[in-house]
Amino acid sequence: MASVKPFCGLRPMPDNAAKVISRSYDTYSKKEIKTILAENKLSFLNVIKPDVITGVKSPANSPELFQQSRDVFEQLVKAGVFIQDEEPSYYVYTQHIGRQNFTGILGCASVEDYDTGVIRIHEQTIASREGILRDYLDVVKINAEPVCFTYPRNGSLELLTEIVKQNPPLLDFEGDDGKKHQLWKVCDTEWTSKFSEKFSSLKHIYIADGHHRSASSVLLAHDKWVKTGRIVGNEPWNNFLGIFFPDDQLKIYEFNRIVKDLGNKGVAQFLEELSEDFEVHFKEQIPIKPEQPGHFGMCLGDHWYKLVYKGRRSTEAVAALDVSILSDKILKPLLGITDLRNDNRINFVPGTKGPQELERLVNTGKYDVAFSLFPVTGEEFYAISDQGKTMPPKSTYVVPKLLSGLVIYSLED
Repeated sequence: MASVKPFCGLRPMPDNAAKVISRSYDTYSKKEIKTILAENKLSFLNVIKPDVITGVKSPANSPELFQQSRDVFEQLVKAGVFIQDEEPSYYVYTQHIGRQNFTGILGCASVEDYDTGVIRIHEQTIASREGILRDYLDVVKINAEPVCFTYPRNGSLELLTEIVKQNPPLLDFEGDDGKKHQLWKVCDTEWTSKFSEKFSSLKHIYIADGHHRSASSVLLAHDKWVKTGRIVGNEPWNNFLGIFFPDDQLKIYEFNRIVKDLGNKGVAQFLEELSEDFEVHFKEQIPIKPEQPGHFGMCLGDHWYKLVYKGRRSTEAVAALDVSILSDKILKPLLGITDLRNDNRINFVPGTKGPQELERLVNTGKYDVAFSLFPVTGEEFYAISDQGKTMPPKSTYVVPKLLSGLVIYSLED
């Protein structure tokens, strides 16, 4: 059963919240980051990119750079930008995107649950990236961006969050993403016990986004166990920051594929080879968003094509995914792309941007062909995780995307 614990969070003062909290670093353009760092000394991006404030250039992913991040964070705490809650708390969070509201609970996931399989994964991680993030955590000593978890809705936790949301929020602001964000604190011991009890009724919780953050936190704990000779205890590194959404409070989008070139093939040859496994329907200039599994949109040159897979779908869960069919029948055999993680000929575009973004990118001349896919379903997501299998890289794009610096979990002993 899942162990999700309350914690004493560090959080920004309400008056400064909108200035402090940032989106994930990789969602900003270089120009946006430069502007924010020049104009806003309170932004959490200063912790992520500390050499701008310190003026000291250090090699990427070096202990010296990580220490600068720690120093900048401590400066912000000393300046009163962040305050430390004294009581172990859960935090209820709502993100408003247009007419949609997404509500989850911030708490600490257990390293032991990860090791024993209570926490289920669906994506393999890269060992080198795990190691870099582990080293970062060891020096900076905070979790500032939560891992995104999901679980099958059971009504109990959701009822508690709705009761909590009847109270005035602790934070209520609009971020630089144009979205409204609200936060409530749950610190009353009777109520934290209720939340803990309801979490413990969950047989499994599932990582929706943040596999590397999870794996690096687990790696850090394992290293600490070796150094201290103690495997499980109350040390903060035995847990890591998460936000927990019921499955109806997350939306899974597709990750579309875009490819720089056709290799040494011409358009006519490529279309002919496609026709062996797909029905190829010419659709002129109508962007295609597939409406069912086995159907794909393809933007090639100035035209769109609808591709319908002619083969029988595999009974094996991963092989049956459209991302797998695309790789196995087009990307690998026809375009020579065998390593989705490292081949610089391929890129990935979130389904939130629509097929029009694929068309725009092809029209820039930087890419020859793009493919739009049908998203992975919730049933497929749970089945693959429960079977201990993993999807191909960039199979899902999960909304909502979370903030850095909203509530921070300290790893200091």
